[in-house]
Amino acid sequence: MYRILLLATRVCLIVFLLGGVAVVVGQTVGIVVGSGPLVESFGDTVTEIACVVAAVTGALAFLLLYTQEGRQYVDE
Repeated sequence: MYRILLLATRVCLIVFLLGGVAVVVGQTVGIVVGSGPLVESFGDTVTEIACVVAAVTGALAFLLLYTQEGRQYVDE
C-alpha cells in the first residue's frame, strides 16, 4: 500500500507542478499578446485543475503516514 500511495503522490505532485507552470506561462503569454480571454482561461480552468490535483496530492501524502512503512520513517 505504501508503494502505491508513494507513486500516486509523486505522479500527482509532478502533475500539479506542471499545472502551476502552465498557469504562469499561459498567463504570461496572454499578457504579452494582450489577450484577456487567454489570461482568464488560464486563471480559471487550468488553475482549478491544478488546485484539485494539489489537494489530492496533499491527501495522499497525509495517508502515507498511516501505512506501516510511513510510520517507520516518522519514528526514525
